[in-house]
Amino acid sequence: MLDLIELFKSVGTNDSRHDENRFSTILIPGYEPHRLAKGVAGQPSLLISISEVGGQRQPVPIELEHLTVLYSMNCRVSHSDNTTTEERFTVVQCTGEDSILQSYFLRVASTIIISLSDRPTQTDVSHAVNQLIELFRAMEDTPLKSVQGLWAEMYLISQASQPDILVDAWHKVPEDRYDFAFDNQRIEVKSYFGDYRQHHFSLEQLHPPEGVIALVASVRVESSQAGYSIADLRGIMQNRLGSNLDVISHIDRVIARTLGNVWHQASEVRFDERLAAESLAFYETYSIPSVNPNLPLGVSQVRFRSDLTEIEPAENSLIHEAGGIYRAALR
Repeated sequence: MLDLIELFKSVGTNDSRHDENRFSTILIPGYEPHRLAKGVAGQPSLLISISEVGGQRQPVPIELEHLTVLYSMNCRVSHSDNTTTEERFTVVQCTGEDSILQSYFLRVASTIIISLSDRPTQTDVSHAVNQLIELFRAMEDTPLKSVQGLWAEMYLISQASQPDILVDAWHKVPEDRYDFAFDNQRIEVKSYFGDYRQHHFSLEQLHPPEGVIALVASVRVESSQAGYSIADLRGIMQNRLGSNLDVISHIDRVIARTLGNVWHQASEVRFDERLAAESLAFYETYSIPSVNPNLPLGVSQVRFRSDLTEIEPAENSLIHEAGGIYRAALR
């Protein structure tokens, strides 16, 4: 896969502090004539070359908290031989100075460049850039789930025998009842800390609708500086999934929507993957201690904690025979 983070280290310094239209650039190998650039404040930028087609509608500029998009912009481009040329690009610029944010921008920008042709139309570029805009807008929202919970879901995918099937079944909305859904199969991922396998459930999670069968994937998650971050797991998943850009884009959307404005923790918080591997087990929902599903009139949204420490997990052989996302989730 294209690594714009490493390539950005090769971009020269932009010495023009008073010309916002001037960029120090480097060609993106294999994806010319697009450029990776450094702006006047040293921020990473994509300069996307567009095929000029008559009648194309010019999109309006977009400015978010950490992202700016300027279409059909005349740029002064500084080259490695100290020459300067004027060229027209769509400029996608990360305006934040935080190094973690810039690395996130460059990772996602890699998938955008791969998805474009050498001379994309304005429509092609707008479609690709809109995905990046969606992610950066989500990064301003309230988080929908804990970093620990998202890490556990991503760990399950990263170690799975068929990660592409799991990603395809992964929830599009973090608030869904189950984390993974395919046909009549469901998987809910739960994480725990310490020696006791205790998890919080909603009553509906342990009593799926008629005709639906559900498993709970339980994994121990503990902080470790030597462990993996969510950004690390994303890299593992991307390496395993190859050049399937739709799948990678879906992963990025789930991460952005789930973490919201605590996106910074995607690279800062790390968990012990060895402990997770040793503890990962699957449980049939009917074997997990629960409360009576026949609730009194007017009672709803019941949540409780169950202890699975002494419960026997489901046998991997039976999970494998069930096929679908159950087989895909096994190592």
